[in-house]
Amino acid sequence: MIGFAVQESNVDGLTVKFGKISEDYIINQPIPNPMGPSYIYTNIIEANEGMMFVKLKLTFKNEGSKDFFNMDDVYISTPQDSLYRFYSLQGNAATETIIKPKKEIKRILYFEFPNDVKPKELFIENKRFVIRKE
Repeated sequence: MIGFAVQESNVDGLTVKFGKISEDYIINQPIPNPMGPSYIYTNIIEANEGMMFVKLKLTFKNEGSKDFFNMDDVYISTPQDSLYRFYSLQGNAATETIIKPKKEIKRILYFEFPNDVKPKELFIENKRFVIRKE
């Protein structure tokens, strides 16, 4: 297990606060039961060989005047600037996320990432949030 933390950043009116950051080789993705909202099945997903899942607990606050953002444009990078696309949201299948001006939301994001390097930056659309190594 490698350790890293993220510097809080505000870029173009989007503030990202990082909570817990963790890594694992298996994630449990909840699947809603079509028979009713009180039952949830779990789909176990294993990372590909040489990869791991990086789990980021984030709070996004929109300090600007326009809505943010589409999760399809979210990546983390290696020190060599290779980009790895956002894999999934915990508990939510929709990738389009709207944050109204002056509001904040919390999300848990997963990325499949090489297990032998540390993430360098979080990219959201064209904004960069630096990940500081511990």
